[in-house]
Amino acid sequence: MRKLPLLLVLLPFALHARTVNVSSYAQLLSACQNALPFDTIVIASGTYTIIGSSRIMVTSRPGPVLVKGATGNPADVIVEGQGQDNTSVQMVFNLEDSPQWTFRDITTRRSYYHGFKFDRASTDCRLLRVVMRDHGESGIKGTSDPSAGVYPDRLLVDSCDIGFTSTNGGTRSVVEGVDGVGVNDWIIRNSRFVNVQKGGNPAYAIFTKGNSSRTIIEGNRFENCFIGASFGGGGTAPQFFRDNDVTYEHRDGIIRNNIIMRCNDAAVYINKGMNCKIYNNTVFECELTIQLRFPES
Repeated sequence: MRKLPLLLVLLPFALHARTVNVSSYAQLLSACQNALPFDTIVIASGTYTIIGSSRIMVTSRPGPVLVKGATGNPADVIVEGQGQDNTSVQMVFNLEDSPQWTFRDITTRRSYYHGFKFDRASTDCRLLRVVMRDHGESGIKGTSDPSAGVYPDRLLVDSCDIGFTSTNGGTRSVVEGVDGVGVNDWIIRNSRFVNVQKGGNPAYAIFTKGNSSRTIIEGNRFENCFIGASFGGGGTAPQFFRDNDVTYEHRDGIIRNNIIMRCNDAAVYINKGMNCKIYNNTVFECELTIQLRFPES
């Protein structure tokens, strides 16, 4: 049977694009879990605390879908868990096999693990002008499924503000700002990373690893982080490498035009990264400037 082009499949949704206004947590949960392509979910000003579940789970809901704060000011719309040390809310938004979602002009905070988690084939998503605070392990997590050959590729993070309220950073055993495993073509740009710390132990403001490739980290500002921008930092267990290829942690990445201040360790760290390019970064009062480890780098 001949398959119809994707544009023709989505055309009926585009002709009936919906604006869904929400002003309560129950409405927000329902709007996300029942979203249709070309929906715009508009969140009224207020604080939305997740109750009765561990996250806002979105499964197999392909976009394009836009979730945005009503005012354009991230401080006006807060979606939160119940504390980075409270296991009841593990993450705020969790997308599984749900491509082409955009979140903008909101704040997420106070979850045990992550602010946003992109699983499996949740490709081509965007985070624009989102503030993420006090997410126990990371503001953004990308998790691949090498056994099925599906990966959350082409994430764009633009003009976001990610980190921790306390200068001591997070309290989990793992602390990160952005963590992508086995992902291709992520772009993290024009964003701020602050207090990504773990009590003097290794923590990473940004890293992609597990045979990731073509990450671009550009135009960001790092303040009081343990390690700033990293390809391959932390290492990856063999079963999580993309395409089951454990040769490199990262390939063909670019780190450019960033300002990196007061890192406890390296401003830029390359761990088994092949063909990485590091251009035009400003490094100030960091313990190390640029560190490359292992022959693969």
